[in-house]
Amino acid sequence: MTGAEADAWQDVIGEHRWRSAGTVWVEEEVEYSREQVDALAGAVERAVGRCEGARVVCLRADTRLGFFAGQLGVWRAGCVAVADDGSLAADALDRVRPDLTLSVRGTDAGEGEPVQEVHRAPDRLPADRIPADVVAVNFTSGSTGRRKAVAVTRGNLLALFGCRGLDVPTDGPPTAGGFAAPAFDGWWFDTWKAVAAGGRVVRLPHVNEDVFAWPELAERYRIDRVLLPAAVITTVVGAMPECLAGIPWIFSGGEQFHTATYRQARDAGLANRFVNLYGPTEATFATHRYDLPDGFAADAIPIGFPLDGCEQTLLPAGDSPDHLRHLVVSGPLVCAGYLDEGRLTEPFPTRAARTTYSTGDLVQQEPSGALVYAGRLDSQIKVNGSRVDTVALQTAATGLAGVLDCRVAQDVRGTVAFVHLAPDAPDEEALRGRLEPLVRSFSDAIRLHLVHAFPTKAGGKIDFPSLLDDAHTERAGNR
Repeated sequence: MTGAEADAWQDVIGEHRWRSAGTVWVEEEVEYSREQVDALAGAVERAVGRCEGARVVCLRADTRLGFFAGQLGVWRAGCVAVADDGSLAADALDRVRPDLTLSVRGTDAGEGEPVQEVHRAPDRLPADRIPADVVAVNFTSGSTGRRKAVAVTRGNLLALFGCRGLDVPTDGPPTAGGFAAPAFDGWWFDTWKAVAAGGRVVRLPHVNEDVFAWPELAERYRIDRVLLPAAVITTVVGAMPECLAGIPWIFSGGEQFHTATYRQARDAGLANRFVNLYGPTEATFATHRYDLPDGFAADAIPIGFPLDGCEQTLLPAGDSPDHLRHLVVSGPLVCAGYLDEGRLTEPFPTRAARTTYSTGDLVQQEPSGALVYAGRLDSQIKVNGSRVDTVALQTAATGLAGVLDCRVAQDVRGTVAFVHLAPDAPDEEALRGRLEPLVRSFSDAIRLHLVHAFPTKAGGKIDFPSLLDDAHTERAGNR
């Protein structure tokens, strides 16, 4: 770490930045000052100090504030912070092999020590097993198998904090609506980017908890922006668009954002600025941005242009059509590599002093230079021995009136095309009559399943196991 980088890091986590009574965090109608967060972080730092030689610290907490303050304390102790928000299975934590596990209570949780030691590994690995500049871990969603643990460095986070391409116009320090789960990469944008700029975070209740609290929170705290998974935007826009009306900037990330959802938002009278973000978990948070113009009418929403500090390379994509390219990203936002069994086992390659990651994503470049996501190198799945392009099927279905979204999922029980209907969709049976031949044109073995909402996990992404269980259960009941 260079001297300039060390100074910049201390300017984020140093105690001098936290000696203020100003509000930095709002959660469940309670406001917390920088001083209160600092006190909780201090308790975490002391707990880490009692475990000599600890390098990786796993955090559990009863509030999002606990994770945030816990990360601050772990970083001050010079360790790697791992957030276990309940979404991580044991095999995911085995990737990082924590030396110490702490439980952190919110500062309003009553008397007593707010930080408790839960577990201390009896046989700790050497501290230098992980490069010194690694400070955090992103966990992939596991959609392609077991979750991977991505090593995030100080430089990665500082590049994100300083990325002008992710800023929005504000009258003063930013106020972010916090929605992301602590174990996922959206957390860094949701929380630390705003706080590093002198701003604050207002935690938003989950959609399934109290989405109707969003307008009041947006008005009271003047929330500037919120990051939501595309599936959540689709749900809110379709059922209760007024809950988004008071937040000027809506960022979509983590999943493909569909034109049908954007059109429905405009039809509902929403005047928000919508931004489509793209970026693999392996690149800290995001690498590309596209601002949707008011009159946007294309079939697919682009992922846009590289953010400052990110370089893109478009490579030939094997057997794919000539107009498609494989996207490779490089620069300070690209993480160090994958961790496994507590070590950095798969460092990402470095070219010309810039870390590089091959995304596995196919893109098409528009005349404007904007990129459009066109699927995965491995987006073709086998159904009864034949290859099916799932992205092509999903795009075709989403283009029909009355369809908000379409996702194809597969397990050992079969392959299902899940179609999310718009609230104002025409006659459901008539729409089914248009969708069934479309799906069969790709494969007779793919079943169609209509839904009025996609179930989501705690982090906001679509819960495909639940969808598949429902579809297979319904099919068994109809036999």
